Amino acid sequence: MRGPAREMAGPGIAGHDMSPSQRTAAAIAGALSAAGTRLLFGVPGGGPNLDVVGAAAASGLPFVLAHGETAATIMAATCADLTGAPGAVVVTRGPGLASAVNGIAHAALDRLPVVVISDTVPAWQRDRVSHQRLDQAALGRSVAKAAVTVGAANAEHAARYAVALAAAQPPGPVVINVDAEAGDALPAEDDRGPALAGDDLAPLTAALRTARRPAVLLGPGAIRHTRAVRAALVGSGIPALHSYRARGVIPDRAAEAAGLFTGGTMESPLLAAADLIVGLGVDPVELIPAAWDYLAPTVLVTDVPAGSAAYFTGGIELIAPLPAAIGAVAAHPGRHSWPEAAGAAAKTAAAGRLRRAATAGPGQLTPQDIAITVRAHTPPGTIATVDAGAHMLVAMPLWPVDEPHRLLISSGLATMGFALPAAIAAALCVPDEPVVAFAGDGGLGMALTEIETAVRHRLHVIVVVFNDATLSLIKIKQRTEGQGGAGAVGYGPVSFAAAAIAMGAAGAPVTDIAGLVAALAQALGREGPTVIDARVDPATYPAVMDLTRGAAGRRVPAPTPEGQETHHGRT
Repeated sequence: MRGPAREMAGPGIAGHDMSPSQRTAAAIAGALSAAGTRLLFGVPGGGPNLDVVGAAAASGLPFVLAHGETAATIMAATCADLTGAPGAVVVTRGPGLASAVNGIAHAALDRLPVVVISDTVPAWQRDRVSHQRLDQAALGRSVAKAAVTVGAANAEHAARYAVALAAAQPPGPVVINVDAEAGDALPAEDDRGPALAGDDLAPLTAALRTARRPAVLLGPGAIRHTRAVRAALVGSGIPALHSYRARGVIPDRAAEAAGLFTGGTMESPLLAAADLIVGLGVDPVELIPAAWDYLAPTVLVTDVPAGSAAYFTGGIELIAPLPAAIGAVAAHPGRHSWPEAAGAAAKTAAAGRLRRAATAGPGQLTPQDIAITVRAHTPPGTIATVDAGAHMLVAMPLWPVDEPHRLLISSGLATMGFALPAAIAAALCVPDEPVVAFAGDGGLGMALTEIETAVRHRLHVIVVVFNDATLSLIKIKQRTEGQGGAGAVGYGPVSFAAAAIAMGAAGAPVTDIAGLVAALAQALGREGPTVIDARVDPATYPAVMDLTRGAAGRRVPAPTPEGQETHHGRT
């Protein structure tokens, strides 16, 4: 056994003198370290869990203790997102793994490599022990790419397999169930992910040859090819829309950056005017379940099958290397007839509609006030994490970025309770940049105790909570569909600033823009976390919903070049 195992064993003790649990832990830690993993997150139980924590430390992977398994798994997934190396989280058997499921599902749907390490009831005890015993293999397989049992007899091979499988395209979570006494039950197959189906881009090149108004959709698969995408599109005049996770592939300052596409209505004016829609690395898991009714031909290129054609009605999915597809777009003859800076114009118009929708009563802020003010008073490289909820419909389009991985959200799962754990991981993995977490009061309530984690690690995290004591996104749906009573979506008043202070952070309640600016200045100048408790008027949210996902956005006239036919969609 190599270095980490000897260090775990202690001075003068050979690796073969280690217990089966220690040998198993050392193999897992060694595989993670070799893959570039930087940190181990989690909430450990006893026994094998603590051996994994110790082996990780001996392999140079510090352990970050969280308060909940879902939060710990989100931290690991965020670290994977920011570093490209597999994230790692350790949980205890039974309730620990069950509690981590929401975080595992987030990693699965956002295609993030995470290794989830859990102990389990040993096979030799399963006939006798029922306490905390679940079918952890079945539970893991239900949300992860695979569940692998690792024991001393197969430790090195199985650990390497699990870590490699998590990172293989498309990336995703893998559950390791640790049974140190397990026999030689190795993984049945070595499937590292689907192979490319080919590189036939003829449908794309043919469509580009005749297109006069092509528009590009950029998805998360394009992030790895950011330099090539920029070389192909910046300066071309061809507008490009970004999915949530792809934000920053084209800098927002570029004339071609046209804003967001979510399957909603903010993108409708631009796409209705296009005569060809090209997707690069698009993953339909990010998109809301709305009809795709644009008349322009849609050609989607991905490295691995994504099922795009099923979502993009009438579209064609090509499984081919993205660099070749980007090259085909770059070779477009340049005869497009978009108005100058059509992308920037579309983005500016959409942001303007959002700003004009802002309304608030006295002593309250609008969600637009918060997003615009925080962006204006934080450094350009600030990383923002955004929770699911009505506030995300404002924060995502109104937070400009010029690089990928500077605006993070749970896009595929859209889970609440994401922003604070993700911000903690960002502060640990990218320590030189300020981090802002935008959370609703519902989402922050789910992860509130992780403020103590940020305090313990002295992290420079600014949490901005949109506090309206309501599940505002659900309230809008409740009004539309007439479901549930008033108590279904409302909370009592909570001072998140006071709760933050009780856990050792700074807390600042704010009710106007001047107070928000002052609180931001103080937060940026101090060490450790700050919670800015912003009193928000939710009255603007129904209009925001209409503009981003509802009928109002569909009634905006399309910016059609004069004298040219319009392809209407979203009517």
